[in-house]
Amino acid sequence: MTEKSSSNVAEWMPELKFRKQDEDTLWFHDQIHHNPPATPMEASIAYTWTRGTQVASEWIQFPYSRGFQMIVNDGRLYPSIIPITDPEEIKAREAKFGPKLMETLDRWDEFYGEAVTEWSNMLNYLKGMDKEALPLERLLIVLKDTEHTYKRAWELHFICMYPSIAAYMTFEQVCGKYNINERDMRIFLQGFDTKMFELDRGLWKLVDLAQEMKVAHIFDQAVKADDVERLMNETSLGQVWWSQLQNLLAKFGRRSTAAVLGFYYKTWIEDPYPVLSTIKTYIQKGGFDFEEHSKKLIEEREKAIEKTIASIPAEEKDGFVQALKYAQVSYPFNEDHNYYVEQWTSAEVRYTILECGNRLVKYGVIKDRDDVFFLTISELKEFFEYIIENEKIGLQFYGPRFNYMIYDRKKFWEELREVNNKPFIGTIPESAGVDPVYLKIWGMTDEVIRGSINNEHKGDRFEGFPGSPGFVEGVARVIFGYDDFETVQPGEILVAPFTNPSWTPLFSKIKGVCTDSGGMLAHAAICAREYDIPAVVGTITRGVRVTEHIKTGDRLRIDGTNGIVEILK
Repeated sequence: MTEKSSSNVAEWMPELKFRKQDEDTLWFHDQIHHNPPATPMEASIAYTWTRGTQVASEWIQFPYSRGFQMIVNDGRLYPSIIPITDPEEIKAREAKFGPKLMETLDRWDEFYGEAVTEWSNMLNYLKGMDKEALPLERLLIVLKDTEHTYKRAWELHFICMYPSIAAYMTFEQVCGKYNINERDMRIFLQGFDTKMFELDRGLWKLVDLAQEMKVAHIFDQAVKADDVERLMNETSLGQVWWSQLQNLLAKFGRRSTAAVLGFYYKTWIEDPYPVLSTIKTYIQKGGFDFEEHSKKLIEEREKAIEKTIASIPAEEKDGFVQALKYAQVSYPFNEDHNYYVEQWTSAEVRYTILECGNRLVKYGVIKDRDDVFFLTISELKEFFEYIIENEKIGLQFYGPRFNYMIYDRKKFWEELREVNNKPFIGTIPESAGVDPVYLKIWGMTDEVIRGSINNEHKGDRFEGFPGSPGFVEGVARVIFGYDDFETVQPGEILVAPFTNPSWTPLFSKIKGVCTDSGGMLAHAAICAREYDIPAVVGTITRGVRVTEHIKTGDRLRIDGTNGIVEILK
């Protein structure tokens, strides 16, 4: 990675540029969701997730923060918490927050079901639209509908997330009364069905089917996804297997191959390479009994609950059980929201924008439809309105300007990919604040924020959050994106900047994981716990990116119980 002056770096949206008055606030690079740098289209749409936090905070009357705000710096998106500091306002919001939280958790299944229904209705509307057949006037309406869907999806996301994480943190406090720390309490929350498990179960079924149908050898012969499709379609059994893959992709293929909140990168439906490479390594690994694994997790959970309740004084049992119930019913949301919002919603945005790109190619404004992502959403809508008003003059007057702007930005964006951006900018506050999303998704505790400037890295030893308990030694595999998925071998320790739902299939073949980014409810931590492998997450919060120090082939020791990674060589 190279260092560049930020003065040489394009800022896609002037209204989100880091300003002098922003220097008094701490901004952090959201590497989990926004890595690599955002294109102008991504920045202009994706930043609105922070609006969702503000809507949710106001809805539930969260007492200590109004949600998040965001700036764009070096092409990366940097969120920051908006703390509430007025004691009178905090007191007034506290009086409303408690009852609203209890009301929500008491009817969680119905409450969350309503959100799922609304997500599904909005997204199925976009999914079912034959965008290629639409006149430009109608496509512009669909583009605006897509933008609205994205905003509303994130409102629902955080309206569900705030009570879910609040329930988790409340249960954490209750457990603390009985000397049960966070890493030990998580056993009470494991073993519940999630979309993450449903996908991986489906992938393993395809592995079993390939072996039963005697077509598994095709994965040794094929190099590219097109090769697998061609070879499968040469036999009747192969055709059946390929159709089953398509059925899985129809449900789970609307997810980016790269960035969680990116629209520029292809989805699994467009490029099934990540799925096929995962299936190939699953075949190499051998069988994985999902039902037995799930049964083991559930048995461990129920035994731990029974033992703990037996040790609690009789008059306190009801309080523990109630807190446990609230945490359990809402905990699966922490993974399932990825399916509806980060994955499906982002995919539908991509598909709408791509059709807009097709129109610009047809008009001769751009060479490739993907170049449309170097406009902002406002610019794209404006350009379409010019063309609708007067196609000839709109293209003649504005076309060359937009063409130059697109390719100038694309060149800048390619340079941005080499910029070694800072994990934090601005001023370290006296306190991190108590926003639950801030604390548990990104792990921004007081200790972490102070540690980020102290750089506690010592030699070949690194510290982070104890994401999933256990100890393991093994060979490191350092990867940075989906292009590297096929290099991950069974039994290796995964080292990465972050993981996201697109990485989930890797977890059933690795023996441990360590990430630069993330907190206790980040994807890597949750996924590692469900697959019962040790994890250390968020080493950047201690001032160091572990991916800059560990190399593929290094022998590592992962202590997921205490959050320590060591290079053994």
